[in-house]
Amino acid sequence: MAAKEDIEHHRRTVDRMSRPGEALAQDSENITVCNPDWFYQDGGESMKPKPERRKLHERLKSEYRRKWSEAKQERRAVILAGAPGAGKSTLLKELLGEHLEDYLVLDADEFKELLLRQAVADGSYESAIKPEEVQLREAAGEEFFPLELATLVHEESSQLSTQLRSQCIAEGVNIVVDKVLHSADGAKQLMAELDEAGYRVEIVEVRVPFEVSQQRITQRWEEAYEASLHGEDDLGARWVPYQFARKVFDAPGDKSKPEIIAEKLAFQSPAVLRYRAYRTADSDTADADDFGSLEVDMSRSGYGAELAATPQP
Repeated sequence: MAAKEDIEHHRRTVDRMSRPGEALAQDSENITVCNPDWFYQDGGESMKPKPERRKLHERLKSEYRRKWSEAKQERRAVILAGAPGAGKSTLLKELLGEHLEDYLVLDADEFKELLLRQAVADGSYESAIKPEEVQLREAAGEEFFPLELATLVHEESSQLSTQLRSQCIAEGVNIVVDKVLHSADGAKQLMAELDEAGYRVEIVEVRVPFEVSQQRITQRWEEAYEASLHGEDDLGARWVPYQFARKVFDAPGDKSKPEIIAEKLAFQSPAVLRYRAYRTADSDTADADDFGSLEVDMSRSGYGAELAATPQP
């Protein structure tokens, strides 16, 4: 069994390697969209998959859709917003209950797992993804697992999630968009796409203090890493870099970016028929999956109507 100090040392190593300019950072030369065997630049700034990689993408998107094959075509969307560790997944199950299967849940993190599992299976994890620094540390006895390299497939997984989202919207499939919602431009683009397609939209936001978010990120990683060391999980634990989590809370008025963006979308987007926000306890003793208590509940009676307090029974 690995000692606590060894696990903490490894966590610090992964966090350091995930910082800008380091081997596991999103700006690293090791990210998959920078691999010339898989991607090419289309003349602009975006990277496009080459034919073989595109085939893989189509297969993974089909595989993802099969998991949610019962999703209905009712043009309903739930935007699930909040910082890492906010308790979004637990809240979603609580809110939708047995109706969860009526939706296709879009989560780029699930595409990270699919991409990395495929890479392990075909050998490209070792030959094309794993950075030299990781290889050297492994040779010295330190254990790494695929999901600790998830930042290297971040951009590619986002492409897949966005593509599948557009396909679902074009078909009128009910969707849950599970995202941090830290980009105002990305949020506006999503709402414009849903509005144009005639979707009825709900925004559900979970507000969590930075300290609780950071604690949960660490706790989840430690539990998953220990399980992987014991052979219980071959992919390991996905690390969310602290500097990313910190940026999510870098907003004016002692608010997080998801809180500001979700609130703005709710008031400005006529297709948002309900907006709910939950507040997680301001304590590091909050349960790992606790999503807190309902703080805001507002609704529109119809498209474009005034957003007002939801009538209570």
